[in-house]
Amino acid sequence: MLKRSALAKFLPVFTLLAATTIGLPAQAQSPQTGGHSHSAQNTGRALFDEGMALYSQGKFAEACPKFEASLKAYPGLGTRGKLAECYEKLGRYASAWTTYRKVADLAAHNGELAREKVARDRAKALEPKLSHLTVVLPPENDLHGLVVKENGNVLERATLGHDQPKDPGIYALEVVAPDHKLYTTHIVLGEGQSARFQVPPLEATRIAEAPPPSLPTPAAPPTSSPPWSGPTESSQHAWQRPAGFTTVGVGAVAIVVGAALGLSAKSKYNNAFNGGDCSHDTNLCNADGQSAVTSARHTATASTIFVAAGGVLAATGLVLVLTAPSAQSTGMQVVPNAYAGGGGLTLAGSL
Repeated sequence: MLKRSALAKFLPVFTLLAATTIGLPAQAQSPQTGGHSHSAQNTGRALFDEGMALYSQGKFAEACPKFEASLKAYPGLGTRGKLAECYEKLGRYASAWTTYRKVADLAAHNGELAREKVARDRAKALEPKLSHLTVVLPPENDLHGLVVKENGNVLERATLGHDQPKDPGIYALEVVAPDHKLYTTHIVLGEGQSARFQVPPLEATRIAEAPPPSLPTPAAPPTSSPPWSGPTESSQHAWQRPAGFTTVGVGAVAIVVGAALGLSAKSKYNNAFNGGDCSHDTNLCNADGQSAVTSARHTATASTIFVAAGGVLAATGLVLVLTAPSAQSTGMQVVPNAYAGGGGLTLAGSL
């Protein structure tokens, strides 16, 4: 037991630790903006409490949406800080990094210097884990109305050509412009990996002007094709069907591996708590438990990437199989995609 003099010595330290806690309870936080009704405040607090209950049980994937909804109903620094922690638990390091920086800026604006320091320190600690994606327009690209979309969301022109932090996962990119064919591709990012996507020239879809009419010419008598005529369209695309089945098989294997990794991650996590290295009541772990929980999270992230990549490959193979006998080219192709720290296959082309 601490003596009175020792307790007085460490009291300022305890006070500072309490003041620098990011995720404060809802009743201990002040709103970021005014004008919220009492009903909105009650809704925000109720959602925050639901999120905290899930968070304490380790159900981070369910807790994060609760914190997001609470923040939307009644924004506060405590809720935003806890949301950043929840993102970090899920391995969504770019989302956590961005949210911590927002907490730091708001805390600085409010004069809460201790909370600002904690938020900035946590954001800085995440920087080695961030994934990055850079989308670049070619210098000669002057197409009017060209738009680049990422997972269905339009990228602002100001962000093109600049490195953007991203959560690990699969990113679907679309390039559209008036009177040009749509171009699509997918990029897979792992933890700490970087990728660069150079927007290619788009194929025009304008209809050429019709040539001036000419005098009719006598029709040539019908002739049969000689037996030595060139290969048909179907024979030229005979490679598509076996390539498609192979790609589907690779995707299926990736999904199975991802599922196995997911089961392994769940087993590691449960063993940490059931074996006594972590406590269900306090959600705290000893050194062995923390190591097991961290390993489980990394395995879960790898599981997510394998399952998602397997789904993309399986879908790509299915497209190749279904389009193999077509009389006209679809303009789709499987393209190897290499980048710093990894690579994969991409379904790309014009529709």
